[in-house]
Amino acid sequence: MRVGEKVAGGVLYALGLILAILRPPVDRAACTVLPGGEVCEAINPFFFVLEIGLVILGALLVALGHPFKNARQLNGWIGVASGLGIAFVGGYAGLKEMVIFGAALATLGIIIYKLGGSR
Repeated sequence: MRVGEKVAGGVLYALGLILAILRPPVDRAACTVLPGGEVCEAINPFFFVLEIGLVILGALLVALGHPFKNARQLNGWIGVASGLGIAFVGGYAGLKEMVIFGAALATLGIIIYKLGGSR
């Protein structure tokens, strides 16, 4: 059953990343042009939650399909994989806040993973 979880998780994770490339969660707001010449953009919450959810669920399923030494390593790996996926989705959509959040989550995941391996 563990191989099935890994494959399903990998497919969901890849689907979230591919969906972020094909359909970023940022939409033009009715082609409104601001006085400065910029186009008004807004976040599409449906696609944003869908892409982030697929990435997090995929990372969770891949992690559950792998035998880790302890819970800290499991949680650290989930943090690293989710953080990198969130940063990728946010970077491709041009959302700097999501890139920073994903990078911070991945950094914390690396720290937790290393602490879990030392004990």
